[in-house]
Amino acid sequence: MYLQYASTKLQNASTNCIIILMKKRPSTVCPIVYALDIWGDPWSLVILRDVLIHNKRYYREFLASREHISTNILSARLQSLVEAGLLVKIEGDSNRAQTMYRPTQKALDLFPVVFAIMHWGLKYNPNTDMTIPIMQELTTNEKGLELRLLQNFDDITS
Repeated sequence: MYLQYASTKLQNASTNCIIILMKKRPSTVCPIVYALDIWGDPWSLVILRDVLIHNKRYYREFLASREHISTNILSARLQSLVEAGLLVKIEGDSNRAQTMYRPTQKALDLFPVVFAIMHWGLKYNPNTDMTIPIMQELTTNEKGLELRLLQNFDDITS
């Protein structure tokens, strides 16, 4: 009986915590808080990295990332990035597997931020694999890297 009561209390506490964490903050005048509310959780930034750096477009491609994001979190983050105006969801004609996600200009404007975070990680993460070509290109020709990556998005207009 006590175990069942404790389990129910724990479930209720977990539900309450989840509800509290999911509530949105009222609008803010602080640009840092605004930015973090959109892409401040680790998964949103990983998805943006995959879109901008690796040109991923489909749900299955995001699932294949080495970080192994769970399906429920991936769906929620993709939806929040669409709602924030960073991604556009393009429905497939015949099935959901063809649904594509493309960045908006708002997302493309994050290239300098993503590169700055990558530079910071390169400086302080001793485990960075510098044999990855994009890491070498970032350190030797950042502007060229940005121009090359932006070619993937020539179809996107402001």
